[in-house]
Amino acid sequence: MTPIRTVRRSLLATAGLLALATPAAQAIDRCPEGAAPATPVLTGQGVLESAIVDADGRLYYTDTTARELRRLDAPGAAPETIASGIDAPGGLAIDERGRILVGQGDGLVPGLQGNLRPVARLLRVDPTTRVVETVASGLQMVNGIVRADDGAVYASSDVGFGIDRVGPDGTVQLRWASVFSANGLAIDRAQRHLYAAQTFQPAAITRIDLRDSSQVRTFATPPPDGIAAGLDGMTIDGADRLYVAAQVPGEVWRVDTAAPRFCTIATGLRTPSAVAFGHGRSGFSAGRLFSVGFDGVIAELPSARVTGAALAPVPAAGAAATPADGPTAPRVLLTPSRVTVRGGFVRFTPRLVLLAADGTRRSVTRRLVLPGGRTVRSGRAVTVRVAPGARTLTVRFVLRGVRRTRTIALRRP
Repeated sequence: MTPIRTVRRSLLATAGLLALATPAAQAIDRCPEGAAPATPVLTGQGVLESAIVDADGRLYYTDTTARELRRLDAPGAAPETIASGIDAPGGLAIDERGRILVGQGDGLVPGLQGNLRPVARLLRVDPTTRVVETVASGLQMVNGIVRADDGAVYASSDVGFGIDRVGPDGTVQLRWASVFSANGLAIDRAQRHLYAAQTFQPAAITRIDLRDSSQVRTFATPPPDGIAAGLDGMTIDGADRLYVAAQVPGEVWRVDTAAPRFCTIATGLRTPSAVAFGHGRSGFSAGRLFSVGFDGVIAELPSARVTGAALAPVPAAGAAATPADGPTAPRVLLTPSRVTVRGGFVRFTPRLVLLAADGTRRSVTRRLVLPGGRTVRSGRAVTVRVAPGARTLTVRFVLRGVRRTRTIALRRP
């Protein structure tokens, strides 16, 4: 376990004891939907710090003990290491090309010295090629990160003072906003406000004006029983309701930003550290909320399911592209759906088709990424060598600003 986790657990445990000793404490009410216990999806994953789901329903998460970024394609699938050797991995976000942004330096030393000697970095990982690049350096801690539609990235420090900003060109603004012990971050759909969950002080959600970072105010505070909850990772749904991990009680709380009020939406967790909404039609699909924790458990939170307009926006898709995965958006098909292997090779012509709700079809041309990193334009014939025993062929592409994955079944004569 990394030092920051040990210190954080000790502080949170002390805070929890103090909270229990508070007289006449008022409990956090359950949400109208209830607060069903979390359902484990995967256990034994080390000390998990952050999580995010891409447009294709694949869950990415950081393991601080193994210093890895991992991916889980669906509940029940085996986890896959996407990048390793990341010292003190922190928050996660996704850019406009589907690449994963990872904070490096989410540790006690970077956090405490961040205001004087910032050494944390923002990394970018291509999940297809596995190439890792540095986007920005000289940050405080990158404990939590969030990406705005304009490409700016905001990074928090839960043992420091101030939220940093990385501009679309990589320019760093240290202490862009003055917020103490900021942790989980979320941006509303209008792209007007940044919300920050605060950990080591009386628990609160702070709101910052994205157009004027001097406009910082406490937005919501829980009742007395929740002041030492140890708020951690946070996300937001399409109705601008916040969901935040409360470590000390082992719960997830929801806050309606229209009328700030906390309620409990999930229980039965141990030290939850982050929450993330699913996306797409399969895997960790749209409308479902998932959590990760310091206990190495990935879980689904059944009471937190959302539908319709409340569906969380697709990461990095931007406001204009969000309808691409809405209920009336066209389905994206890759044809053929099945090809025959002959002599260890398959030869086919991949085509992308948009299928509208009224049944009309329209072909589109995109660059397709095949296994091994080879690329081809859709609509052109290609020959691909396949591994012995392989059952599927994975094809990746970007459409409407969202990275997508489709598979072609392999049959053998």
